[in-house]
Amino acid sequence: MKQTLIKILRILSQLVLKRYKPEVIAITGSVGKTSSKEAIFQILKNKFNVRKTRGNQNNEIGVPLTILNIKDTPGKNIFGWLKIFLKALGMIIIKIKYPDKLVLEFGADHAGDIDYLVNFIPVNIGVLTKVSKVHIQYFKTEKSIFNEKRKIFKNISAQGYAVINNDDKRVRTLKEQLNCQVLTYGIENNSDVYATALQIVEKNGVIGMNFKVIYQGNTVPVFLPESLGLPQVYAFLSGVAVAVINGINLVEISDYAQGYIPPRGRTKLLEGINGFYIIDDTYNSSPEALKISIDLLNSMRDIILGRRIAVLGDMLELGRETIPEHKKIGKYIAKRNIDKLLTIGSKSKNIYRAAEKYGFNPNNNIYFKEQKELIIYLKSILRAGDLVLIKGSQEARMERVVRGIMRNPDNAQDLLVRQTKEWTD
Repeated sequence: MKQTLIKILRILSQLVLKRYKPEVIAITGSVGKTSSKEAIFQILKNKFNVRKTRGNQNNEIGVPLTILNIKDTPGKNIFGWLKIFLKALGMIIIKIKYPDKLVLEFGADHAGDIDYLVNFIPVNIGVLTKVSKVHIQYFKTEKSIFNEKRKIFKNISAQGYAVINNDDKRVRTLKEQLNCQVLTYGIENNSDVYATALQIVEKNGVIGMNFKVIYQGNTVPVFLPESLGLPQVYAFLSGVAVAVINGINLVEISDYAQGYIPPRGRTKLLEGINGFYIIDDTYNSSPEALKISIDLLNSMRDIILGRRIAVLGDMLELGRETIPEHKKIGKYIAKRNIDKLLTIGSKSKNIYRAAEKYGFNPNNNIYFKEQKELIIYLKSILRAGDLVLIKGSQEARMERVVRGIMRNPDNAQDLLVRQTKEWTD
């Protein structure tokens, strides 16, 4: 049944793409792809009719649903699927107003996932963000993850573009290997589009990332409100690269940044109950991304003066690397200036144990079995000026912890990840 459904969605998507010929911008990577998708969409929408992947619809079913403009899957409802098929046929027969550009996120949990998508979706601009140990449970090695992700450029023509993160050591090796045009972005290395003078600052009562963007000798200032850390800068730079390919100039991009809305659950700054602040990084977690978030927590001492508290759930899909990688995080935290470490989840117990082994103060290192207990404890200790990082993989559901301590939980629907009925149920 599922395979038949996938085949029908593939055929209908191909026919719709052939009928309307939108420019397809496809994004993949181990980390940062959703943030890049959001940045690209938010810049392009000011000039073009653009549609983006909704939520995490980034697989063999979700991507076709985006192409067909279907918000939710009907699940096992056969009549719901028949309605979708009829709608798609109507789009093919009778021409409607269709987006100029599709910004599609391509996920890859297993080998062959990207290959499947690019073989029926004609990608005009491919974006590869970063490769790291995510889904390594299924790929076994980081190199095999890279080999799958790079397939996003497989069928791009000589007139098309590859947008690549020049600061990722594997990704930047592709510069000389691709047959299409290449535009690089980065911070550390000599890139076509790059950022400099990065700072976390407060402007008009709003904390965010401040930096300069440089392209072809031209420089503009950029401020991203409520956005924190390097991942947000990299995401925005990928958006700049796609924008300049589409003829948008840097001054316009700088103006658009003022209305930028950071994606939910990705180092988004929120206010807590008693005047403390939350770095909401609850969308997902992996070893490299978690280290970046820990460093971000430490880097904001000039802006937010209180204690630094890390609240960490499990990192998942690491296979045989699960225990070693959690232990490495514990050791990493022990060497940083973190005031309190609170962990929850069977795998995160390895963070707790390793942190203490490597010298973290045991009085400030607490492991919890239940989220309810963790939330009660946080409410009892957090005070004005504190900064708390909350992060964990999707199944850890750490957004529930954020909701328990945020200033306006009634706004959770608009601010947090996984707030649809499907998730809250």
